[in-house]
Amino acid sequence: PESDVRPELRAMSAYVPILPYDVLAAKLGFAVADLVKLDANENPYGPSAAARDAVARLVPEASWNVYPDPESRELREKIAAYAGVEDMGRIVVGAGADELIDLVMRLPLLPG
Repeated sequence: PESDVRPELRAMSAYVPILPYDVLAAKLGFAVADLVKLDANENPYGPSAAARDAVARLVPEASWNVYPDPESRELREKIAAYAGVEDMGRIVVGAGADELIDLVMRLPLLPG
């Protein structure tokens, strides 16, 4: 329950992440190719040809010049649909079990 969450965390404003290209394009009614975002240290020109070739040998078709969606919307939508959860906000994803355990435990536990 929310009452188990530390008061100082309940009082904080929620983090508002940047919108990924596909979400922003849909919201504004533009094609993704017509957008240039400069708000997240992203490079509108992409990596150099040498860097792209080096990365392609490791991971083909990567978008290394932009950050991934920080809210993992597509993954959470698919998990919610699979699990029959109507509110995608109830789905939490992370970079492994350790991160998820850490995030969950930060809610009720105090430092020390």
